[in-house]
Amino acid sequence: AEYYSKAEYKDLREAYKAHVARMLELAGSDAATAKRDAERVLAFETRLATASLTPVEWRKPENQYHFVTVAQADAASPNFPWSKFLAAQKADIKGGFSLSQPRFFAEMDKMIVDVPVAHWQAYLRAHAIDNAAPYLSKAFATESFEFYKKMLSGQKEQEARWKRVLGATNRSMGMALGELYVAKAFPPAAKQRAQEL
Repeated sequence: AEYYSKAEYKDLREAYKAHVARMLELAGSDAATAKRDAERVLAFETRLATASLTPVEWRKPENQYHFVTVAQADAASPNFPWSKFLAAQKADIKGGFSLSQPRFFAEMDKMIVDVPVAHWQAYLRAHAIDNAAPYLSKAFATESFEFYKKMLSGQKEQEARWKRVLGATNRSMGMALGELYVAKAFPPAAKQRAQEL
């Protein structure tokens, strides 16, 4: 929440808005629409951040797990029916689940009612583009690098594309490929020998 509220982060907020606007323009918005929607995205995120746990609060074990039944979740956010959401995901939740930030979800529930649809669309569109940017054309990948890696993290140069592709593959498929490798390279007999040793 500090990044969204404290005066010392004003320049960072402006840089973020400019980044969002550039991403929206790359995806086809005109400059005026992109700027307007970037303002909407920042306002949207600021409201959610205000209702989120601070890093210190999040580190407390009692704040990391908040068990609710599906019926309790539905009652806590009547404008976002968790039962329907879980059914659409084909998630068969029997006892319940952890809704670890109740304040956040209560605020989100209010926003479903009082935030205009156009603002939700701007927020969701901006994040869909931002999340896909590393995998899109060079212009998107470069813009993503310039803001997240260079400005925020201080990385001087973007890695070669082949390294980024390999990293993305390892992150998304590493465990599955590892299981296939183990199944082929270490058949049950080899596993039994290793256990005997």
